[in-house]
Amino acid sequence: MKSLAMAAAIVMLAIMTLGVFSLIVALRSPERQSTKIVATIFSSLAVVAGGWLMLLEVGIGARLIGMIVTATGVLALLRMWRT
Repeated sequence: MKSLAMAAAIVMLAIMTLGVFSLIVALRSPERQSTKIVATIFSSLAVVAGGWLMLLEVGIGARLIGMIVTATGVLALLRMWRT
């Protein structure tokens, strides 16, 4: 049981880290093309991971975290490639 809880905590931490990274990218848009590609990959992962968490049949807290991560990922992608 401890290993299952540890795995769930690691997955949640990874998803929230992607959300924080996307938020940083959204606030500070990268200038170099190579940095934009790396940021696009991480922001896309944030959209996928947040969407997956949002669609799981779990508690409202996890769904809310999924919505926030998805929103920050989409915001980062839009702000980065719109300029």
